Amino acid sequence: MSIIAGYSSSSSEDESEKQQLTTLPMRIISGGRKTITGYIQQEAVDPLKFDTNKRLYDRLDGTKSPNNSYFTVSKRESQKIKRQRKDKGDSSQLDGNNAYRGPWASEKSSSSDEESDRAEVSRNYTVELPPDLENGVGNGVKPSETSEYFPTSTSSGILTPPSSNRINFLNSQPGAQKCYVPKKKVYIYTAHRGGVQAIQFLPNTGHLLLSCGNDSEIKIWDVYGNRELLRGYYGHTKAVKNVQFNSDGTKFLSCSYDKWVKLWDTETGKCTYKKKLRGFPSVAKFNPNNQNEFLVGTNKMTVEHYDISADEIIQTYEHHTGAINYLEFIAENKNFVTSSEDKSLKVWDLRINMPIKQIADPKQHSMPYLRLHPDGRYFVAQSMDNTIVTFSTKKTDKFRKNKRKLFKGHNSAGYSVGLQFSPDGRNLISGDSYGYTYFWDWNTTRLIKKIKVDDKVISCVDAHPLETSIVAMAGLSGNIYLYD
Repeated sequence: MSIIAGYSSSSSEDESEKQQLTTLPMRIISGGRKTITGYIQQEAVDPLKFDTNKRLYDRLDGTKSPNNSYFTVSKRESQKIKRQRKDKGDSSQLDGNNAYRGPWASEKSSSSDEESDRAEVSRNYTVELPPDLENGVGNGVKPSETSEYFPTSTSSGILTPPSSNRINFLNSQPGAQKCYVPKKKVYIYTAHRGGVQAIQFLPNTGHLLLSCGNDSEIKIWDVYGNRELLRGYYGHTKAVKNVQFNSDGTKFLSCSYDKWVKLWDTETGKCTYKKKLRGFPSVAKFNPNNQNEFLVGTNKMTVEHYDISADEIIQTYEHHTGAINYLEFIAENKNFVTSSEDKSLKVWDLRINMPIKQIADPKQHSMPYLRLHPDGRYFVAQSMDNTIVTFSTKKTDKFRKNKRKLFKGHNSAGYSVGLQFSPDGRNLISGDSYGYTYFWDWNTTRLIKKIKVDDKVISCVDAHPLETSIVAMAGLSGNIYLYD
């Protein structure tokens, strides 16, 4: 029996060992024999682990691998460091230019070496850019914003609600009606290629539906009438993560993975303000107390507070140790709460950049989505353990978790799944990673109904502000489903 597969005294014995290793790649073969140098036992090694260790050894050893250019890069960098290292000096001299420096010798720079390195890199690693990058998109060039208005029967503007409808848009108040669970599918919008990231009904009236997606586009749809696309907003170069209307719906914010936050005029489609961020934004929201300010959470573990009119940053909130997932205003808009990948929630006062409360627990999971209840006394968080947890917004309760209001039954682990309340606050709505939409009773936490909407993830839900049972749902398929 050989010590290592591939080295044996008999070819027939070697073939039998190879066959045995192929049959049981992860099994340790028991038995062995005594030799002059000790006791030898053969062991089968996982091929993937063996290849990983070999690559690591080659990288540390600096050996050139003919099939992998990564190792040649490591060898070239090692040679460059050796060339830049100064001479250690003469150990017999303590002073002078040639004094002994040992391992503390500094490095020297050589322009000829740097030029040769750059020439070698450009010669061996020439990259062909895609057409969109060659034209400047995503290559540090500021994107240009455009908008397209699609002809409809509406001539008075998209913000004007329809005159003939079952809803009195002028006198109705959101939350005044008693809401119910929808029963049937009304319409399907073919919205965004690659998936929908966020949807929102127009505040106060709900006759428009705003959406953004992975195709870097923002669109606004007609909820009544022909249910067609009314206007498209173009200017982002990567997936748009989040959109949000201001209080009257005349403007909205958008943030994208191209690191831009933009302010759009809903009616004209004009981009009136834009700001380039240091990191990737996950959520952007208007300050409810001042519509000329907005807050944006980024993967740089900070929430940045901007003034649009002055074009300057007001404050930075930076005590999280992970990327910001979401933020929600609470306590009559005097405070806001943030969730992060560090699995904690922090409550902030807008006036200071120190958290006034931290909600953390070793058993707590990451919470990618937050939503305030319409009565303002609670907010809920979508937890990665397939539950929805509830927290109080009262300072007297110390923003503690309400263990009696725990919502279960859906699957959300691994996804950022949206939440929404019905306008009257009686029902809690959530998407699902298996394509369902779930409806719970808020008071009893009892599951009322689940609707099979799609075969892919439903990650966005929103309820109509005036209708009793109209709910919009969207997700990874790119379609927006309207139910009533």
